[in-house]
Amino acid sequence: MTILRARLVRRAALLVAAGLAMAGCDAGRPPAGQLRFRTDDFVIRVSSETRPTRALEPIYWRVTVHDAETGLPISGGQGRIFATNQDMKTVSNGLEETQELGTYRSNLMYVTAGMWAMAIQFRRDSTQVLQKTVDWTQDILSADEPGNFETPQTTRRDPNPAAQDSAAVPPASPSATPPAAAPKKN
Repeated sequence: MTILRARLVRRAALLVAAGLAMAGCDAGRPPAGQLRFRTDDFVIRVSSETRPTRALEPIYWRVTVHDAETGLPISGGQGRIFATNQDMKTVSNGLEETQELGTYRSNLMYVTAGMWAMAIQFRRDSTQVLQKTVDWTQDILSADEPGNFETPQTTRRDPNPAAQDSAAVPPASPSATPPAAAPKKN
């Protein structure tokens, strides 16, 4: 009886260990859509909180900054995110610190669709020089036309034409119908 119980405990321990090993297999890979950059002093991770990224809409960016040597999050830092397109239109905005350690947030509104070259500058405090990440390209999709505030309308297709919505077809009033012509007598 004790031998059977020991085997069951061993098998359960092996299953738990195998499950933990399989769960940790993907732990080193960054989340989908997250970019990782390294400067002289920082490891910077950037991801778009707004998906898909479209022109003429505010696109929110999440930026996490850690010390390159110690791996500790950097709080109280200063930085900005900026982008330039082929036509040399530039958008930029400062990074705002969030409640999470080493996490900053910003938003950009792209004026046109297309490819934009983007980068981030960051420093620990105002006494240090801004360190810039390498540029990356971001594809910005086209948006609705400016001023299009209409709600998309759906049409109801009813197979029975007699069962139309009463609001769509006004009722016929007796005064609106022309009087019937009297038959002519020869």
